[in-house]
Amino acid sequence: MVKLRHRIATPHLALLKFETKGMAPFSFPSPSAHPDTLGRSPPPPYPSPWRAINPRRKRSLTNSPTEDAPQVNLARVDTQLNMHQFNNLFEEDAGANGSKDSNSLSSQPILASPYLGNELPAEWSAVGHAAATGKSGRVIHSLQEEVARQKREAALWQSRAEESQRTNETLKFQLQNTTDRLSHLEQVNETNGKLIERKDRKIEDLRAELHTERTKRLDAQGVANETNETMRVERENHHREMARLQEEAKYHENQYEVLFRAMKQDKADLTRRMDALHTQLAQLKETQVSQNEAATRLLTVDDQRQRLVSSLQERHEQMMALHQRYKEIKEQEFQDVLGQARVNGDRIDASLKDLKETEDKMKWVIRMSEVQQGQRGDDNSATGRSLAGTPSS
Repeated sequence: MVKLRHRIATPHLALLKFETKGMAPFSFPSPSAHPDTLGRSPPPPYPSPWRAINPRRKRSLTNSPTEDAPQVNLARVDTQLNMHQFNNLFEEDAGANGSKDSNSLSSQPILASPYLGNELPAEWSAVGHAAATGKSGRVIHSLQEEVARQKREAALWQSRAEESQRTNETLKFQLQNTTDRLSHLEQVNETNGKLIERKDRKIEDLRAELHTERTKRLDAQGVANETNETMRVERENHHREMARLQEEAKYHENQYEVLFRAMKQDKADLTRRMDALHTQLAQLKETQVSQNEAATRLLTVDDQRQRLVSSLQERHEQMMALHQRYKEIKEQEFQDVLGQARVNGDRIDASLKDLKETEDKMKWVIRMSEVQQGQRGDDNSATGRSLAGTPSS
């Protein structure tokens, strides 16, 4: 409200300041003095220093070297402004200055309106000749033109003051409506604030529960990660063991191939010797026996190698069976952990569902309370009307 009054009073205070410092004082003509000029729109004003009342043009006019405010001194011109009679901005001084303004307006002569199309009579000087033929006549003529211009400016400012008064009334009505709406909105805001506080407390509780469930889920995830890491380490160890066993198997296979090639070579040599030395069989019998014994030893070694390879294969199959069993056990443990995580997820979903149901119930309760308040207000209004109708009857 203070800012609005300040905005309304600023142009009028600027007008008073400009009239006091930069120009001669003048008085507005009364509405009765010029009845014809109030009903029609005034003509565009002449370029004059009174336009400096607009703050946006004041600087440009004061800095212009070509436009200077005319200094006109009139002997019989009232020095008090009567703008407060039209815009109600200076109502405190209305009682003190009302009679003085009326006297000053009544004491002024009624001049012809500058807005009418009638021509002014010829101006005459004090010595009896025309004003246009002498210096004193020109001075009087210029003063009369200045007075007419000031009257036109006064009529213009009067219309502006009336427009300001209408604007002030409209703004007062708008300000009252805005104040009522503001008080209503403050009450609504206070009610909504209390509801929001209760909802915030409920949300904080649910957030705490959700944080607990998330912590449990993270713990389960950590256990699952540790299990996966253990499985990975065991898998790497198993792979290393399998690689070592495969290297040993390859080594024994190479030895077997070497021995098998040696045995084949020995058999070929024996066959060639038997074919070449068939006639010397008796002499070479002992040698043949020794060769047979050597072959027997080689066969024994080969048999031993075969049994070793079969035992290694059995061990490999046992290791694979153990690995498969270990893998099944770990998979079962991992599935148990995942099942627990799913159960926790279902609990979280159930908590969120309960939260949604609670929120819907709160909204329903709020709507029911609003409906009850509306019904209570209707009952009160009906009761008031019935009470008001009882005395009249």
